[in-house]
Amino acid sequence: METIYSLVTKPINQNVAIIRISGPDAFTIIKDIVPSFEPKQNSVVFKELFFGDEFIDQALLLSFKAPNSFTGEDIIEIQSHGNMYVVQKILEKLNTYNIRQSEPGEFMKQAFMNGKIDLSQSEAINTLILSENKSLTEKAISNLSGVQAKVIKKAIKDLSVIMAHIQISIDYPENQDTQKYSLTGIKGELEKYSKEIEEVISNSKLLIKIDKGIKIALIGRPNAGKSSLLNAILDEERAIVSDVQGTTRDVVESSILLNDVKVTLQDTAGLRTTDDSVEQQGIKKTLETLETADIIIAVEEPSEKLNYSDLEKFDSKIIKVMNKKDLVDLDNDEYITTSALNKDINELIIKISDYIKNNLKNINFKNAILITSNQVNNFEKILSHIKKAISMLKDNFSIDVVALEIETIIKELGAILGIVVDQDYTSNLFASFCLGK
Repeated sequence: METIYSLVTKPINQNVAIIRISGPDAFTIIKDIVPSFEPKQNSVVFKELFFGDEFIDQALLLSFKAPNSFTGEDIIEIQSHGNMYVVQKILEKLNTYNIRQSEPGEFMKQAFMNGKIDLSQSEAINTLILSENKSLTEKAISNLSGVQAKVIKKAIKDLSVIMAHIQISIDYPENQDTQKYSLTGIKGELEKYSKEIEEVISNSKLLIKIDKGIKIALIGRPNAGKSSLLNAILDEERAIVSDVQGTTRDVVESSILLNDVKVTLQDTAGLRTTDDSVEQQGIKKTLETLETADIIIAVEEPSEKLNYSDLEKFDSKIIKVMNKKDLVDLDNDEYITTSALNKDINELIIKISDYIKNNLKNINFKNAILITSNQVNNFEKILSHIKKAISMLKDNFSIDVVALEIETIIKELGAILGIVVDQDYTSNLFASFCLGK
């Protein structure tokens, strides 16, 4: 296996930077750079780095001997001060050796190829790094410990039992009177499994959607107070607030955590009839934003109401807000009243929180074992194969043809863990991961 290296912390000035070297030449290279350093298993030493007569930095050198390392290879980690000038000097030095900079996800690929992790654990690590949501982070930690792999292995075992029953029904047709060996019994088992897979996919999609963030679009006529309301929710001056109509010409996005869930607020261009071509583009983007929003906060103010005739198809996700409540005495259950300038928005926050709770309430977190869109896509393919096998049984296809379909399902499940290695699949998977992992 090749020796690779990379900066595994962010390429910014910070307290500490970590550069990892992994592969058979890792120890040889570090001894050439620091002759007094003798790599030992799980050791940490403090050394001064000199390139020739030039002092570079003081650093910690960590060594891990194969196979007892994350990648299963010899690993050296250089922990230097996080100034990017220093980091670049070290990377330039490593580039003079016959090794190469790692590609995204390649350290995890080494770990997988050396049997240190399976593919589901590699996706769990990447999700753990990137997730901004408590629930998905906890699920990623769970999958890293092997929970997802156990579920998939059990599914492979259960389907293998069904395959065995099919084989028995072929070899000993007299046993087809026995329920578990009958075609009806096999179809019933597949229908039960199909329902379980559908629940896993449905709950996992909700979990992933929540991690990406609940999207809330603020709409209204110009000067209704959308930007002021956004700033009140964020409790900071994120959007430009002005008394000039049409200030917001584009969609402005900002995010906060509410009840441990990422909420993305989208401040849109004011809805009105205008001859300004730039403003017209902004209004067009507003209508496009509404298509993907989970909640639409329609902001009005006492002197000018919003025309809802063009918004009927979004009716189920609209929350009507009457802003500038200090200027009007409104007793109407159709509206939530706010005063954005006075940061009087408690009623609205409660409404948004209730939406999040109601969506979370519908998720069976134990069942939501899929943590990436890639995994959901794989399970949807598997579900289509299961439904095809059920359809074949209903249409009295030859049982050995049905067996081939179930064998495909077992292989697809194995591929998710890397039990059946598909080179193109694994290469594409790791290429989507973080640089440095």
